[in-house]
Amino acid sequence: MKTRTLLIILLVALIALPCFARRRNREVRCMARMQSGMEAFERGRWSRAVNNLSIVRDQCLGEFDRPDSVYFFLGLAYFHGNKPEQARLEFRTIIEDFPHSEFIERTYFYIALSSFNAAPIIQRDPRLLRRAQREFSAFVAAYPTGEFTDTARILLDTISNKLIERELMIAEFYEIIRRFESAVIYYQMILQEFPNSNRIPEINKRLARNLVAANRFAEALVIIEALESAELFKSETETLRRRINQRAIDDERDAGRRRNRGG
Repeated sequence: MKTRTLLIILLVALIALPCFARRRNREVRCMARMQSGMEAFERGRWSRAVNNLSIVRDQCLGEFDRPDSVYFFLGLAYFHGNKPEQARLEFRTIIEDFPHSEFIERTYFYIALSSFNAAPIIQRDPRLLRRAQREFSAFVAAYPTGEFTDTARILLDTISNKLIERELMIAEFYEIIRRFESAVIYYQMILQEFPNSNRIPEINKRLARNLVAANRFAEALVIIEALESAELFKSETETLRRRINQRAIDDERDAGRRRNRGG
């Protein structure tokens, strides 16, 4: 009986030994691949890091206690390799599958930063900038004293300025072709959408100029008086007041002529 038992144990061991060996070999290969990926990452070899870490993600996640770290560093490798949309995909996986990851705060930040980097110039699709704006705003709200919050606030200001520049280009175009009412609409849109911008006085000056050109003097005077109270753009506001006053003189003269003809 003992002999039979020993034979069974030996048989099980002989069967399990190759499986264990294969398992061990797999662990060694996965660890080597992860190490190669991280070494490439540390040296700034982003393409090589992406290649190795992608293999780890696809073939070896089960070998690691912290699979979220694989997604995080793969996302960073894509990010630094100037592939922001691919980076976002890896970071989104952390948010969806590992909401309690130690990387979660940095992940939210890099998602927003990836959106920002996907639209680095004002001529590109503003939807990408607005997506980054929403994500940075959500990040600041969630982590008001976080490690990256000050940077996020700076980037929010940068995004606002980029979006303002784009709208200003359109408003200036309408002003050039003397479509003053259309220019007014765009300047008013900017004021409404970005009330905290440090460029508000400048935009108000432009709005007042176009209101005068569109013969909307009462509205223009409200803005001119506010700029004068703040002692801003003195020469410009004086010029606009002269134009309004001259228009009033011209209108009164024309009215007098009409009265004389009528008499």
